[in-house]
Amino acid sequence: MNDFHKADLIIYGIKLPWDKPSDLIRMLGQQAATSTTMTPASTKLTLKKGTGQLPGALSETFVVDSYWQNVTDDLYLGLKRVVREGLKVGIWRFDFNGKRDDPEVPGQFVVPATFAQAYPNGMPDTEAVNNVLHSNVTYNVDGESQEGVTKQAELDPAIYKVGLQMYDFAHNTDFGGTTDPQLSPMDQYMQAHGTTTNTNSAAPKV
Repeated sequence: MNDFHKADLIIYGIKLPWDKPSDLIRMLGQQAATSTTMTPASTKLTLKKGTGQLPGALSETFVVDSYWQNVTDDLYLGLKRVVREGLKVGIWRFDFNGKRDDPEVPGQFVVPATFAQAYPNGMPDTEAVNNVLHSNVTYNVDGESQEGVTKQAELDPAIYKVGLQMYDFAHNTDFGGTTDPQLSPMDQYMQAHGTTTNTNSAAPKV
């Protein structure tokens, strides 16, 4: 299975029209199932011996199933505004199967991506009981998508830490120190009462 192209390493990013140019590309919800389609239009051509078909322009669609996190309420509400006002968003499809170390920036990576400007066609909410709120949104691409490469510094860390749960191997010095240790109840009692030394003086006599 390690040799196959893994679907769970495909994730989508987004920028809204009012985001600053310097803002990072953020995760489009917590992606579950995604798809990209390219549908060629066809034109009928009337000939003497019948009707022929000519290939036309491509129609591209990104379909993203987004699981919304509480911290992304602004994105959820922002997409509703985009739909209401008929605005375009910038959308990226990242394929972390092709992630490579960045030769220009040691310790950083680059990832192949497809970029498009697109119109979301609505915000249908799925509100199943015992499930989390999510939306399956179709993004109709304006024009054609473009292939390219995205640097790690352009991405919100949530894309590759929360969305993918993709962590590289770490050494002991790369992990720890982010949470204070918690004392045991006995240590807390001893510390609160002015001593942390072990003694048998309080042991019951027999």
